[in-house]
Amino acid sequence: MPISGLVVTLSDVPSLQKSALDQLASDPRLTLGELHGIRLPVVAETQTVRQGTDLVREELLDIPGVVFVDVVSVDFSDIDNSAEPEEREQKRPRESRETR
Repeated sequence: MPISGLVVTLSDVPSLQKSALDQLASDPRLTLGELHGIRLPVVAETQTVRQGTDLVREELLDIPGVVFVDVVSVDFSDIDNSAEPEEREQKRPRESRETR
């Protein structure tokens, strides 16, 4: 299970900040730390690396009141990489598959 350490920068508008905090707190994948000004430490746990990437790059940034997400650390050392070759194969450019 990938675990990411994040710092979420929130809006300084009180109503947006509260709304964002409420939405973040309701997400079971997230554990929130103590708010420091407009910065909130967050631990995110997802089932796959792709889900973690989508969470950071899209889902969190789509929350009104979330201004920025810094990735501090990512640990996916417990992921079984035996299934990854197929995924890598699908992502390769078409010509490299044809020339093998």
